[in-house]
Amino acid sequence: MLRVLIVDDEPIYRLALRELIRWEDYGCEIVGEASNGLDALRLVTSLRIDLVIADIQMPILSGIEFLKQLRESEEGRKIAVVVLSAYSQYEYVRQAFVYGVHDYIIKEDLNAELVGETIEKTVGRIGEANDKNEQIQRESLARSERMKEETLLSILLSETLPQPDDTFAEVWINAASGAKHVLCCLFIERGISAENRELDSQRSRLISHSIRQVGEGYRLEPVIASVGAREYALLFRIPGSSGELQAREIITDTANKIISHIRDYMNLSATVGVSKACISRETWPEQYRLARRWAEAKYYLGAGRAYFEEDIAGYPSQLQENAWDTQALVHDLESGNPEWRSKLDAGLDKLAKAYGVPVGTTLKTYQALLWEVGSLLYSRGLNWTDIGERNSPAERLSHFENAGQLNIWFRSLMQTVIDNIDPKKRILENSPPLVDKVKKWIDRHYQEPISLMLASEAAGISESYLSKIFAKETGETFIEYVTRRRVEQAILFMTSGMKIYEIAEKVGYPNQGHFSKIFKKVTGKTPLEYREQMLSK
Repeated sequence: MLRVLIVDDEPIYRLALRELIRWEDYGCEIVGEASNGLDALRLVTSLRIDLVIADIQMPILSGIEFLKQLRESEEGRKIAVVVLSAYSQYEYVRQAFVYGVHDYIIKEDLNAELVGETIEKTVGRIGEANDKNEQIQRESLARSERMKEETLLSILLSETLPQPDDTFAEVWINAASGAKHVLCCLFIERGISAENRELDSQRSRLISHSIRQVGEGYRLEPVIASVGAREYALLFRIPGSSGELQAREIITDTANKIISHIRDYMNLSATVGVSKACISRETWPEQYRLARRWAEAKYYLGAGRAYFEEDIAGYPSQLQENAWDTQALVHDLESGNPEWRSKLDAGLDKLAKAYGVPVGTTLKTYQALLWEVGSLLYSRGLNWTDIGERNSPAERLSHFENAGQLNIWFRSLMQTVIDNIDPKKRILENSPPLVDKVKKWIDRHYQEPISLMLASEAAGISESYLSKIFAKETGETFIEYVTRRRVEQAILFMTSGMKIYEIAEKVGYPNQGHFSKIFKKVTGKTPLEYREQMLSK
């Protein structure tokens, strides 16, 4: 509700204005009355007035003088004013408009309709002005936030201060100097589904909003800078009255609440690395580097939590021993020596437990082996594309969220290499008996959940290799073959008296709707239509 003050030295006009219209219909309430401009000025300050209806001629302080003094303050310039005047006071009205009055009302024409129209128009203009002021404030706040983000990024990434002519940034930096700050690094997991692989700008804004909301709730004056698609640098200013233990408690609560908000409201997993509190701006880059290192522990120890120095600093920051003898392992792969698997598994286990080692350091061990294996493939007239890898495996290393995911893929990749370079195995596996073996396995298990992975495990070869030779020998993909065999079996059950849903379950489709779609795609008819056609013959 807009707060209204009526100012007139004649009580009859104050009464008329109060009773002529239903002020609540216009979103207004009368919160005060005054008989002269001097009293009105005091009430404006104490009652937080939005709209004043004031007479032009009053004792002690006239309406014009009241306007002059009202407009001297910033708050007074925001207040809307409607003046009351007599027919003979147009010169005063003209002066009033110089001081920004919104409208005027002639006292001799005072009636409910006239006053209502004037108030409605004035309230509309107040709303427009408030909307404009709010927009200006939002834009100013957004510019301020962008400046802080850009300055923070500049300091953390290039360790440079703002340019001398960047006054806004310089003022902020000066204000931050001497205060206690904490740097945090926040990582967002990619997620499993395809749409999560690249965070769009809207989701990024929601993440920043969640962080800011939590930080402001603890009075931490958060600054949030997007470092990359899934990495955010956070700067929190610790309240000056907070002791060391209290500050640690506040930051711990803040980090955990940020993680839970992002998980609950956006279905994303977040990890936060937290630095020690620091006072000097010059230490921000180093503290962020450490916070990022603590956050990287999620690669080994799991995502979705906050990591502090004491969680990681006790572990060695370098690999204590080589994960494997690269040359010996490549030789085993080349010769088909089955010991390659145990050597590889032992090394992968070491790398998965290198908790204090920076991820980049760990990945170099994988890269070194990949370079040697790539050379081995080249010597056999092959490359990574020939064995089913669309992109360079070395480039894929950094795409994995944790060591467990990476090791599963890496082990499968090495198995694929063996499948393609072992001459004896290639001769054996390219022969029809292998495909026949897989077909028989499908015939035994078509009632159960079937996948290429399960079939490859049963055959003792890699998924990519099985997929390639199966399509080559049968002219169908693995999935196409499984689907066709299931539909053929379903047709055999059509005259058995079983219900459609029972047939669906019998051939490995627990969902009848899904079964009907698959069946129609293969036969051109729904199961019910197909059975009716069979029975009519």
